[in-house]
Amino acid sequence: MVRESEEEYELIPLSPIRRLEKRIEKLESTTGIDAREFLREIVDIIRMNQQLVDELAKANDALRIEISKLPGRLEELISNLNELLSYIKASASEATIPSEAFKPLIEKLDQLIEGNKKLIESNSEVISVLEEIKEKFKKPPTPLPTPKPIPPKLLLPKEVEKKPIKV
Repeated sequence: MVRESEEEYELIPLSPIRRLEKRIEKLESTTGIDAREFLREIVDIIRMNQQLVDELAKANDALRIEISKLPGRLEELISNLNELLSYIKASASEATIPSEAFKPLIEKLDQLIEGNKKLIESNSEVISVLEEIKEKFKKPPTPLPTPKPIPPKLLLPKEVEKKPIKV
């Protein structure tokens, strides 16, 4: 799509522009033209315009300085990233080959894994035993056999009967 009219845009402070707009409105609203007053207004407008140009020049110079610093900073960033990548590549190659220093640690971890497997097996056995006990408790209790009466001949003498029996 082709633009019919291309306009340039710049970032400038608004206060001088607002003053210019007010003065232009004031000039447009007055019908009488005083030559001296008109010349003073033109000189003030030229001064404000020059102030705007000066401020824009300062902002432009500051922007150029900051932009000139960017390539150096980008080079530094790129070199840091390259260094980081080389560290990552070096650590990846070292991580694939287990060194002798890690063998005792690996053996200990293997022992811990075996111990954990044994614990899991014993825990599963305990769980199965507990489930069996639970099932036994759920079953209705079997009635106890009724006690048989003691035959009268086997009764103990009175002295023995008086002593309480501890159960």
